[in-house]
Amino acid sequence: MIHWPLITSEAGGKMTADAERLRQDGHRIEKWSLGWMVLSLALWAWFGYRFMLDEDRGFPGPAEGGRELAGILALAVVPTIITAATLVYARVLFRLARRTGSEAG
Repeated sequence: MIHWPLITSEAGGKMTADAERLRQDGHRIEKWSLGWMVLSLALWAWFGYRFMLDEDRGFPGPAEGGRELAGILALAVVPTIITAATLVYARVLFRLARRTGSEAG
């Protein structure tokens, strides 16, 4: 086991360098997840807009833009999943940092 030198966090408590690094990585990944969330929301809004345009035309037959809607839907789902995964990963890093910090103190 590596024994890191103790450093002081912004909160004034003692943390190991490893816990501080985990906390910083968690904040960085949390920022990335916010970026993915904005992209995801934009794609879902685009999908909703296109869906409403198709409904305005009525339903006499198959929608002309059905393939386009399916493609936009697929594009919206991917960043939504990435957003959820990065948020979970950031929370795991924060818990690891807290656990590592409490073991040091």
